[in-house]
Amino acid sequence: MRWSVLIGLMACTEYNLDKNISNVNGGDVEDTGSTLDPDGSDGTESNDTALSNDSANNEVSSEPSSEVSAEPSSEPSSEGDSGQPVEEPSSEPVDDGGLSEPSAEPDGGFDQDGSLTPQVGNVVTILMALSDQWIPQTTAEQLIINAVDFVTDVPNPQVLVIRDDNTNGEDEDDPVNFTGWLQNAGYTVTFMEEPSNGISASDLQGFHVAIFSNPGYPPDDDNTIDALHQFSQQGYGVIIQGDDMTRTNNPNMEALTRLVGVDNGSSYYGVNIDNNNGSAYAVRMVPYNVLNTNIGAAVYPYGNDIDTTTLATTGIYVAAWATVDNTNHPEKPVITAYSPSQTVFQ
Repeated sequence: MRWSVLIGLMACTEYNLDKNISNVNGGDVEDTGSTLDPDGSDGTESNDTALSNDSANNEVSSEPSSEVSAEPSSEPSSEGDSGQPVEEPSSEPVDDGGLSEPSAEPDGGFDQDGSLTPQVGNVVTILMALSDQWIPQTTAEQLIINAVDFVTDVPNPQVLVIRDDNTNGEDEDDPVNFTGWLQNAGYTVTFMEEPSNGISASDLQGFHVAIFSNPGYPPDDDNTIDALHQFSQQGYGVIIQGDDMTRTNNPNMEALTRLVGVDNGSSYYGVNIDNNNGSAYAVRMVPYNVLNTNIGAAVYPYGNDIDTTTLATTGIYVAAWATVDNTNHPEKPVITAYSPSQTVFQ
């Protein structure tokens, strides 16, 4: 009798253990992912509309990130004029080493009458002129190619290059030059001069990537910025290029770049840097970075002003930093990349 009771107890215990294991294996395990959280606050008043737009974008792209949690960077942090630090994202490799472009980007190109359900395209911001005499041409060429590759995964994308009409003659060959560089690399590229009152959404019809360039002056047409924002909201790629591109009051520029403009950077920590005359910035490309692929010059000088900005939101990655050459002043963002789902650091 005692043997029967003992055997019955053993069988009951084994059943309970099996049941517990089954519950664990069948339970939902929440993968929260990890995001880099640079501090974009510098005490500078930013436009609430832009930040609310960006918050909406971030809510849409709330899938777990593929990035691993980053240890604190040993690199110096960047500050705005108020002295608030901006933490540099880690350049440590991610586990998967791959890129996962948002699948919502249709191959057919932008449709001005299409749905504006935020699919949120990738955005690259380059706060420099790319034909500047200080930058190696091979570096500038590869940078713009890498930027296009990052903002779209559509095979044979249709690329539109827009030259702002407010260049005032400063480095205005920039968009012409990189139109040729991209064409030589096999891309289908259309060049257009911005009309005096800006472009409209219809000008972007059928394109997958839009590059807006004003190398040395602020953009002056809200219509263009608004059209590019609409383009991005359908999931298409935008590249903003020029060293004064955050110097606008249009909140949609901040919503695109995820950068808050502080000043035009012609003076940084008391050092004057402007018009390739005198001091220079040292631009440092971050390692393990998709925008740094096949670029040999990881650090190079830049002799013109670079907008001083702070990061407006989490989820934006700094691909290059700049500070006064031959100093230890804190660095500031100069090339940034945003994606709702794509890995920036490899």
